[in-house]
Amino acid sequence: MKLNVIATSLVLSSALFSGATLAADGTVHFRGEVIDSTCTVTTDTSNQTVNIGRVSVKTFAGIDSTASVKDFHIRLEGCPATYTQAAVRFDGTEDKDTIGKGYLSIGTPVNEDGTDGEFTGSGDAIAATGVAIKLFNLSDDTAIPLYNNSKYVAIADGKADMGFKAKFVQTLATVTPGTANADSQFTIEYLK
Repeated sequence: MKLNVIATSLVLSSALFSGATLAADGTVHFRGEVIDSTCTVTTDTSNQTVNIGRVSVKTFAGIDSTASVKDFHIRLEGCPATYTQAAVRFDGTEDKDTIGKGYLSIGTPVNEDGTDGEFTGSGDAIAATGVAIKLFNLSDDTAIPLYNNSKYVAIADGKADMGFKAKFVQTLATVTPGTANADSQFTIEYLK
């Protein structure tokens, strides 16, 4: 009796699984590269605050006009000899009024604490409207839209110094006063 039950169970289970077949429908190709170590961003330029300053709303002359320029640098050291050039790609929130131009949106309002450009995030500050931050290559004043590479700079003796400018840019017909702060993350791109 037990033998009949086991035999019947085996026949039924093999009938249930006999419909499954294996087929070759495609191939997954995996590609990659093992790279040399990358450069190190110097401590004084890896997490910096660029104080663009204060500017009057009357300084702006119309949409796309700029005001209050501030230079800043991102420096690399310890670069392996396999890399010959480096560029920076700035990421962040694109200004909603000028989608496609790559301007950095003004973000959460914060109060400036003192004259050193330190912002506390306390108080009841109001963010400016009608402005964003536009980034430029320092060497030739060409714009660097968000998510695009800056100009490539030569790496010499394991070091590179990439210079940039930040400017306020008018994005709407009317500019209203307030804090004008934003954050941007950056990624270093290399050429061999």
